Amino acid sequence: MTKATAQAEFTCIDFLRHGECEGGEIFRGSGSDVALTEKGWQQMRDSVQDMAGWDSIITSPLQRCRRFATEQSERLYIPLAENANWREIHFGDWEGRLMADVWKESPDLVASYFKDPNQSTPHNGEPFAEVAERLKGAWETLLTEHRNQHVLVVQHGGTIRILLALILGMPATAMNQFEVPFACLSRIKVFHHSDYADFPMLVSHNTGSLEK
Repeated sequence: MTKATAQAEFTCIDFLRHGECEGGEIFRGSGSDVALTEKGWQQMRDSVQDMAGWDSIITSPLQRCRRFATEQSERLYIPLAENANWREIHFGDWEGRLMADVWKESPDLVASYFKDPNQSTPHNGEPFAEVAERLKGAWETLLTEHRNQHVLVVQHGGTIRILLALILGMPATAMNQFEVPFACLSRIKVFHHSDYADFPMLVSHNTGSLEK
């Protein structure tokens, strides 16, 4: 344990990505409000089946997150808050299209986007800098409003990747170095100490069997 975490209070945040969705391998952003498949529901239930102890749940407004978050809120009798700032990236003209087709039509643009999203944006899409800024705001609001609590945030693969990079002080381009499969569960503890700045620690990533 570092000096910064010793005797410090902390906020515990679990990020849960939604499960498999209808539509197959498509660019599934905030403009594609598709439902979970039955397999997707089961993936998410399996991921949290042995967990409890959350004080509240925060969810993206998109149904692939919101409906599961609502189920868990009712199951555990804990508050649920929906916040649009946790929504997925909007992929513009790529929304809802098969990834293979977009790659075939615009290989250079897609490759550039995945290599450095700061430098490339799909036509009519959400600029990466704006995505990062709204997620940073959502994160800071969470830490203010839920300080020293244990919170579940149900959201998306893209947003989780961006947040992990931001929280850990990594460059934005590092987001694609995190594998975030369906129903991926990650835990972050943010230690609060009166003599130091908040100290975030990635406790576990890509697991469905975290301790309570």
